Amino acid sequence: MRRVFARLGVEVQDHARVAEVRADGVLLADGALLPADTVVWTTGFRVPEIAREAGFAVDDHGRMLVDATLRSVSHPDVYAIGDAAAARRQDGQELRMACATGLPAAAHVAQSISDRLAGRTPRPLRFRYVNQCVSLGRRDGLIQFVRDDDSAVERVLTGRVAAWYKEFVVRGALSAQRHPGLVKLTPRGSKAA
Repeated sequence: MRRVFARLGVEVQDHARVAEVRADGVLLADGALLPADTVVWTTGFRVPEIAREAGFAVDDHGRMLVDATLRSVSHPDVYAIGDAAAARRQDGQELRMACATGLPAAAHVAQSISDRLAGRTPRPLRFRYVNQCVSLGRRDGLIQFVRDDDSAVERVLTGRVAAWYKEFVVRGALSAQRHPGLVKLTPRGSKAA
């Protein structure tokens, strides 16, 4: 990533704390001013307070506490997915906030609801990660392959191939969101057409 940043003229300020965004740039906590005509601010994920305010059991981040089928532990008629759910793997590992978590979780919740409506016991969420993707422009990217527990392995894709890979991931996620029927729900024991 640093090679790409250097090529693009991006200067990295490690461990800098922002004190203020001003019209002429960014003022750091140490008093240094980073001059800028435009400031784009990105941060980590923050979960809205709606679940906590509605009385659901939530974790320290405000994510709804759920069971192995992603059903609320405090309100069993409600399910949570994506960044709003404090989902865990069967081994107890917390799942990270990401589309890589949210889309499979949504399909699982749909199957869990279908199972319950049909009088079947839903299966617990079985989940594994494959990679972490970072876009670095239209011609560059970084794909870090991971073990099923999300820990990194030595295999990495970079450059144009990584950008294409990331594009494929994004298009797949958009397609799944726009066409939820692509995930066919079938009763256990039957085969999908």
